[in-house]
Amino acid sequence: MTSMLTTPYTGPSAWTRAQMEADASWRYQLSRDEVDQVRRAVDAAAGTGKPLEDIGAQDFPLGSLHERIRVLARELEEGRGFELWRGLPVDDWTLEERSIAYWGLGRHLGDPVVQNARGELFGHVQDTTGADPQTNANTRFYHTNRAAPFHVDGADMVGLMCVRTAQAGGASLVVSSTSIYNALLRDRPDLIPLLYDRLWFDHRGERNAVTGDPWWVTSICGWNGRKLSMMYLRNFIESAQRYEGAPPLSPRHHELLALIDHYAESPELCLSMDFRPGDIQWLNNHVTLHSRTGFTDWPEPDRKRWLMRLWLNQFERDRFTETYGFYGIAVDARGDKAVA
Repeated sequence: MTSMLTTPYTGPSAWTRAQMEADASWRYQLSRDEVDQVRRAVDAAAGTGKPLEDIGAQDFPLGSLHERIRVLARELEEGRGFELWRGLPVDDWTLEERSIAYWGLGRHLGDPVVQNARGELFGHVQDTTGADPQTNANTRFYHTNRAAPFHVDGADMVGLMCVRTAQAGGASLVVSSTSIYNALLRDRPDLIPLLYDRLWFDHRGERNAVTGDPWWVTSICGWNGRKLSMMYLRNFIESAQRYEGAPPLSPRHHELLALIDHYAESPELCLSMDFRPGDIQWLNNHVTLHSRTGFTDWPEPDRKRWLMRLWLNQFERDRFTETYGFYGIAVDARGDKAVA
């Protein structure tokens, strides 16, 4: 039987909005020296002549900033579970320089993970389609300007680097999933066992890298006696009901999903932050959910909102796979990267 946490989760990842607004330590301003280290590392990596996805940490040499990334890794794993870096001069860099800078920093933090069936390890969050993900189950929110529901991504960590902001809107929203768990335990302890039920999750137009199925099966929560993790993708859970053989969601399951959204959106827990060009938001998917508000983009193509995205697993182990049995997205004939 799956282990279940029946007492409140304690630790720095269980935070509230008020606590984070009173504590500015989650914002980290890169120093001039650290920015110079990144510039030199970009030059060194570019000088290898390697394609972006073949550049490793050894090709992107950092000085003291490498140690600061170790601090970041500990904060993501053992601390509050998120951090916002500021100060990269993306407006002064070419597309290649921006990409190498972000990729190189990410390689010091973890191993990149395939993000879609095209085999992309380096993603772009931009409005490229007019489709509505709520009515088209194969459309992804990151290709629209719609408000995104609270969710996690398919790796231990996700990083988002802001290149350009929208004309209006597009605020990033972050919430502690361990605090959501505690709120459920406080208000509706009868629903806690449902967090550990095995549910079908929809790959939404993609397929499981191991089974080949357009869904995967796991629980919303995992508890190993020390760490609590949450995989929350409400629209993926609900749209998986379209597949023959999917266990039907009960009224209590629907009530649970609605309550998770309620707590995630609550003023008590939900932290909002506005991105600036050169910001990088780092998130631990095990202990945070993230979202964004809808936005209005600039009419000029070269001004449109643009974020670069990395999914990263930890060097020592892939806790996401360990906890959820999520073995990644199958790559079709258009890609050549495998996930295991």
